[in-house]
Amino acid sequence: MTSIKTKHIVILFLVTILTILLSGSIDYTDSSYSNMDMNKYISMAEASPGIETNIIRPFVYRIAMPWLAGVLPFSIPTSFLILNSISLFLLSIIFYLFLIEYKTDENLALVVTIFFQLNRYFFQFLGWNFFQLSDTLSLTFLFYSFILLRNKNFIGLFFIMVFGVLVKEYMLIFIPAGFALIFERGLNKKEVINFSIISIASFLTFWGIRKIIPTEGGESLFIQYTTQLVFYSKPILLIKRFIITFSPFGLLPFLFYKDLFYFLNKNKHLFIYSLTVIVLSFFGESERLMAPLAPIYFLFIAELVRKYIIADNEELLKSRLLISLIVVAFLTSFYHLWGVIKLPNEYYSMITTIALTIVVTVIFLSKLIYLNRLEKKNILK
Repeated sequence: MTSIKTKHIVILFLVTILTILLSGSIDYTDSSYSNMDMNKYISMAEASPGIETNIIRPFVYRIAMPWLAGVLPFSIPTSFLILNSISLFLLSIIFYLFLIEYKTDENLALVVTIFFQLNRYFFQFLGWNFFQLSDTLSLTFLFYSFILLRNKNFIGLFFIMVFGVLVKEYMLIFIPAGFALIFERGLNKKEVINFSIISIASFLTFWGIRKIIPTEGGESLFIQYTTQLVFYSKPILLIKRFIITFSPFGLLPFLFYKDLFYFLNKNKHLFIYSLTVIVLSFFGESERLMAPLAPIYFLFIAELVRKYIIADNEELLKSRLLISLIVVAFLTSFYHLWGVIKLPNEYYSMITTIALTIVVTVIFLSKLIYLNRLEKKNILK
């Protein structure tokens, strides 16, 4: 590992601590949170080292992390807090390494990872509700799967995916993209066989745990998905999912659609993965179901930053623009539902989100207009 990467990992560790502190901690004794997922994970942890089967699906099948939290020699909340904090740091590192794996400059990868850490839905929510440990670790495994497969580490990928299914069923999202990546870089029979074995083992684990732990509570996956399709017909909900969730960068993929098409065409397996995540995100209402899309989304943002912010700008202007983006991302992280410093209500969250998203959009559009004018001048010459 280079000295630059080491310094960056130290920075990411410090930013992780900062975001965890700023996120605050959920009051798990508050009755208004009684219907949240965390109560199911707490009950599962309390039953450890046994298995609590009196939990509705699919939560009852996510046994790995509640079981581990239950066997640690601490109180249940403390165990979740420790494990989740470690997992958030690992998530940051893997996110950073993912960007570098896809040829992002190390310094830019650090900045974009900080953008991710400041996202209130994908990172800070997990800092606030530390009982969502299964989400944090499964995202880490999911993003790490790309690195392992690109480096043809099939043994590591086997253990990550099979164990990951016991953490949360997120890991199955990777399978279509995994096959697409293998085909994209040239059909290799050995790689296809190896990844097929991993995929089958993951599915058998997914199916087997549902046979071992019987439960009648909760909706089936089919019922759960079909009842959420109403989201396709409600524009405001689609705006929340595809724009607000990625604030303050939410408008950029739509405005820079040509860059987006080029990016996805160049990385077809990332397009397959993105499509899979988007389709499966309608299993629920929460914007957090878009979290698996985060590395691809921010990898595209890194491309835009490289092209419109870093390229052709003098060092001073470049530094000022990057610092401005970090500051705007930091301000966008404040929310009315969680955090040590909360906004007064939903109205303030909406207004600040819209305003800050416009600020980022103007920064990128200004550079795009400048480059277009410069190109026209060069053509006229």
